Amino acid sequence: MSNEGKDGERGRGGISPADRDAFKRRASEIGRRLEEVAARRPVQQDEAARARGQAMGQAFRIVAELVVGVAVGGFIGHTLDRWLGATPWLLVAGLMLGFAAGLMNVIRTARRMQAGAEPLQRAAKPVKDDEDES
Repeated sequence: MSNEGKDGERGRGGISPADRDAFKRRASEIGRRLEEVAARRPVQQDEAARARGQAMGQAFRIVAELVVGVAVGGFIGHTLDRWLGATPWLLVAGLMLGFAAGLMNVIRTARRMQAGAEPLQRAAKPVKDDEDES
């Protein structure tokens, strides 16, 4: 970078044309190299990351369904307890019913996910077992 004059009269903060051209050449070289690296990166990593993200989302959904079922059942049981005065029993019954409802939702979701994955499982190549190689 060019900085003509130490007192700040001329060239303060300015870039000389030669420095500007050198900067543009370096920037275009870096851009070219980044494009080369992006082209060499395998697409499979992107697909694997997407699959992991989908699996994590499904896992969080299953956990949320179970927790929400228990929470709603507990809330309803607690509200009925306060309204009817049957202190612990309706809360316990609500928690158990909420757990059962949450578990039913989890099972329904797992079956739906399994049905969606079945064609992929059938299309996959079989893996040879160590014992099969005799």
